[in-house]
Amino acid sequence: MNTPRQNALQRLNKRSISAKDIANQFWCEKQMELYYTNGEKQTYVMQQGSAIHEKMQSEVYVPLRVEPASWADRLYKTAYENILTLNTLKKDKLGREFKVYGSLNAYSIAGQIDEFRMVDGKVVVVENKTTNAGRKMGAEYTRPHIVQVMLYRKLLDDIKSRSYSVQNFTASYKLDSLKLSDGFVEGLKSIGLKDGLIGLREIYERMFNDVAALPELSDDLVVHYLDRETKGTITEMAVKYDREAIDRDVIYAMKYWSGEREAAPVLEGEKWKCNMCRFFGKQCKKWWNG
Repeated sequence: MNTPRQNALQRLNKRSISAKDIANQFWCEKQMELYYTNGEKQTYVMQQGSAIHEKMQSEVYVPLRVEPASWADRLYKTAYENILTLNTLKKDKLGREFKVYGSLNAYSIAGQIDEFRMVDGKVVVVENKTTNAGRKMGAEYTRPHIVQVMLYRKLLDDIKSRSYSVQNFTASYKLDSLKLSDGFVEGLKSIGLKDGLIGLREIYERMFNDVAALPELSDDLVVHYLDRETKGTITEMAVKYDREAIDRDVIYAMKYWSGEREAAPVLEGEKWKCNMCRFFGKQCKKWWNG
């Protein structure tokens, strides 16, 4: 029988924690856990969101067209496209889709930053969220989004300041033991990539150096809400980065992952969230008779 002290990564069969996992803990931690133990269904709403993200990415650069055939190849593709994002940020003052990595309490963390903007010479981190027009943007609804965009800012700053370095990443992801597939390497050469960048360690050293060379990171963050149907902007919420606040949130969140406590359900005053949850009254009956 599982106990609260068991490492949650082991129980959920995960290798790392996503920034989105941590954000979702501030919506309903129990729901976040149940998605892993019962399987997350790809809903129409989720498909709409993914399509919007892919379209927005294609508007700023052409992704790498060489198809990865292995985990190592996929890691390489991520770093290569991260570099493209940083290049478009420098050239056009806008970059989209950047995979960020880090470590919290010795746990590996990863996330996907939706957008960078250059504003007044500083890099602004933007989180894009799809929603329904007319939805009330109350504090309970926006709280996870604020946590997510602040966590991205924290992770990016850790790389820029080199407190999380390519050496940390190499050790965590065991880069030195991974090898690109022959077909993938041939594909990289066919698009004109030089030998000095054809290697996992080489491409990640370049990526980490490019992040370190970024201009100053802005403390002004943005959550951009788009209409799920029309794809147009509904509103933008300004978020002021607060390092102490995100550190407190991380401490709370990590107590779940370390097994110090069980997954918490929504607060009694937020039981309305349960009506939108597919686990309500089934795998989770916390407020079923409440």
